[in-house]
Amino acid sequence: MIKNKMSWGKEFWLAALFLVLLMGVDFSVRGAGPLVRGGARLMFALVVAGIVFYVPGTMKIFQTKVKLGTFAKIWGFIFGICLGGLFLLISILGHTALMMHAKTVVADTMMALSAGIFEEFLCRGLLFSAFLSVFKQAKYKFTEAALASGIFFGLFHFMNLISGQGFLPTLQQATYAFVIGAIFASIRLTTNTLTWVVLIHALIDWQPGISVTHTVSALASWPVFLAVWGTILVVTVIFLISFDSSYRQSVKEDV
Repeated sequence: MIKNKMSWGKEFWLAALFLVLLMGVDFSVRGAGPLVRGGARLMFALVVAGIVFYVPGTMKIFQTKVKLGTFAKIWGFIFGICLGGLFLLISILGHTALMMHAKTVVADTMMALSAGIFEEFLCRGLLFSAFLSVFKQAKYKFTEAALASGIFFGLFHFMNLISGQGFLPTLQQATYAFVIGAIFASIRLTTNTLTWVVLIHALIDWQPGISVTHTVSALASWPVFLAVWGTILVVTVIFLISFDSSYRQSVKEDV
């Protein structure tokens, strides 16, 4: 694994500072047009990405990719192709069709890119790195770090309450954001880079009106919601555990 230039405690403090600064950026452009808000968000996200990149000096976690075992490959196929691939395809096709008629397509694109860059460099970059240091002696350190950073990613969405979003929609949003955060951590581990999660995140957020408002009001049926996202979480955790096993095996082979 690649060592960081900063202790995990300082990484947590830096993450907290970025969140405070983000609220400051949003406050400073309140009342401005979509282009100004989207541009300000994107510039801030790029600055944060540059600072986070400096901490380890790379977007990689490992010197070389971890070779997955047979079990991990099977679950990776189920998780990546059957679940993630289908969801992403539907999401991209649907959003692309809608964006063709959007009046704020440029501002929406900048806002989506800013979300992908800022949130991934913060959660799957800085925080994931910090949690890997915290759990470095644990047997399933990658699983625990992925879930812990996912929890923070979910809690991050409670900031939408400030914008007037209802509590129950926010609770559901935070819940599926936690699961998606664990999925993104899995993708970062297997690809050994932040590039793919940034792009996927931006594509998911690329939808009409995101530069105007990013709040949600729809509320899904709780039994269906928990069944769907609970199943996805279980599949993701099984894959993460198998990744930990593959990593331990690769370490033994290198010794």
